[in-house]
Amino acid sequence: MNKSIELRSYECSLDGKHWSMYNALSPGKAKVEFWRDIDLDCIEYTDIKCRTFGPIYTSPEFVKNAKYRNIDFAYCGMAVEVDGMKGVITGHNDSANLDVFFIDGKYKGQTLNCHPNWKITYFHKNGSIIKQFK
Repeated sequence: MNKSIELRSYECSLDGKHWSMYNALSPGKAKVEFWRDIDLDCIEYTDIKCRTFGPIYTSPEFVKNAKYRNIDFAYCGMAVEVDGMKGVITGHNDSANLDVFFIDGKYKGQTLNCHPNWKITYFHKNGSIIKQFK
């Protein structure tokens, strides 16, 4: 993957004790995701602490979600193609769908909610197809 679009994992917190993990392109984008998750009007964006955790992270919750959706081979950072557009899995959401960061096509640069069985192809690290839904 191109360095300019390298996903990493970040930890965000309000108090410096309780941290939440986010896969994002930058600390700023991780803070935005955290801010959206907490949805508190009294919290300022600048109140959020953020630190780099390391490479993209696959949480135990993601593994459980993938198993539930019968894609137990999937992981965060996995290359996919959704409706002909290339992307990378960054996580999952409350709909038990995947969060996919698009690296080309009309959604380039956006992370969108994608059904794990709708027009999606999952790729092995070597580029071969693991599974395809049409």
